[in-house]
Amino acid sequence: MAVQLRVILEEHNIQKLKLPTGIPNTLEDLVSIITATFQLHGEIGLLYQDSNFDNQFFSVTSTADLHDKATVKVILKEPTITLDLHPVFESSTLSTVSTHPASTAETDICPADHDASSEVSNCESSSSSDTIILPDSCRSAAWPVPFQVPEFSRDIELILAEANNSYHASGRHFMDASIKSAIMQELAKVIFSYTAYPTNEQILSVAEALVSKFPCLREPGSFAGLYGWQQRIKNKMHNYRAKLRSRKYSYPEIEINTLKRKHPADVGPLKNIKKAKKAEVNYLPPHPTGESQETLEKERLELICEITKKNNAKIIADKMNKTFSSRRIEVVSLSPSVDVFKERWPALFTEAQIKEEFRRITMVSLEETFLRKLDEYTPGLLRLMRAKGGAAGCKMRPLLDSLNTQNIEEKRDAVVCCLINYLGERQEDLFHEWQECEEYTDKTMKVIVKHNVMAEEDDLSIVIEGNQVMEGCGSRTKACILLMGLIYAINIEYPKELKNTFEAFQKLFLEIDGAKLLKKVHSLKNKLMK
Repeated sequence: MAVQLRVILEEHNIQKLKLPTGIPNTLEDLVSIITATFQLHGEIGLLYQDSNFDNQFFSVTSTADLHDKATVKVILKEPTITLDLHPVFESSTLSTVSTHPASTAETDICPADHDASSEVSNCESSSSSDTIILPDSCRSAAWPVPFQVPEFSRDIELILAEANNSYHASGRHFMDASIKSAIMQELAKVIFSYTAYPTNEQILSVAEALVSKFPCLREPGSFAGLYGWQQRIKNKMHNYRAKLRSRKYSYPEIEINTLKRKHPADVGPLKNIKKAKKAEVNYLPPHPTGESQETLEKERLELICEITKKNNAKIIADKMNKTFSSRRIEVVSLSPSVDVFKERWPALFTEAQIKEEFRRITMVSLEETFLRKLDEYTPGLLRLMRAKGGAAGCKMRPLLDSLNTQNIEEKRDAVVCCLINYLGERQEDLFHEWQECEEYTDKTMKVIVKHNVMAEEDDLSIVIEGNQVMEGCGSRTKACILLMGLIYAINIEYPKELKNTFEAFQKLFLEIDGAKLLKKVHSLKNKLMK
């Protein structure tokens, strides 16, 4: 017997669900029907109104609780996101992200030799915990390569399957505007789950994936059958962000670019747009559920007190994780000087927290990934460097000739230093040999190297904007790793005189946004791939 249910999706979104064959026998079947009918994402739960208790809502544990014209309320289960870390040389995959019942913030629109062994041990011990719980407001994955087209509703999938058959048989393209509109809405949800401001390359990857899966959607009047879709996606994301701004839920990465929040000198709608420029996954996340700027400011003050105590690394790590969104809003919107930011967030300027902050921003393990890819590329880099001639080859020759007698850390340092010369840049622009009584005020971004005749190793520290922010870095490679973490954490640009070197660090060694490369880095990558 056919029945109907009154389904509450949101406070102002109540729908009627018709079940021609009656209420399903199992709760799982009912959940599947509701999910498919209303195109819901993530895992849902159901509540029902019980007339015996003044129409209070209770959890649906069996479909026997329901009857014809019963009221059912849909709830989205909150996500629990964990990161499982593995040793560098144990697996080619450094971290895997698992998400348990995931949901989006908005139901309808919102939507990972002996010396070498010692190095791995050091990497593992530097992390405060093997499992990291990300704030519930953060994205949990970087942009996928290749892009995966989402599953559309059952009706749309059937229509597109039939259109594909027609296209292969007769070459007829699919032109239904209403279906294309529904496709755009679904794509916008998925794109926003990765980034609010997709790049041209990312938009192109979406269009390519779409027409690859559904060739009937190619447009014969546009370049490669893709240009029309690229423009639609670009315009749809603009409208999608505008729609999100009208919601009660806060989206800082969108709100920060509204005209009323801009500096008077940047009031133009396309001027000084603040968005991820180095493929940050969590560039400007919302505050965790139940938190506000005021409550997180209290956490920050407590954090300053905690760093003066002993044996409380776990408390500091938890509070740093909790206040992540507040830190990002401050560093992106206010762009404070390094000394001011360090005074407000002293706990950030430690090796462990720099690595954790980088992982929160990019979902990439900083040191493990950098060292793994550096070691992987080392044979190819040495081959290219030894074949290099000219002034760059002469500068690299002494370091290359001494490689046979060095341990793995010294070998890595030599390769990093030679890489700078290979890319046509100067080592002294990054590594500065410290002289006695020298001031740091003119050092915008440097690794200061102090030679200590009484010790086996040099003393390395990092200076940004004339302020020493890290000391005791250990090696040049380690200093470069921590400097990359600081650049992301403080949201500063790469120095222009070392743009090729830092792009190689980011896109070759950290594997972040490797699709678009500067000319010299692109040439290097092509040679390494041969």
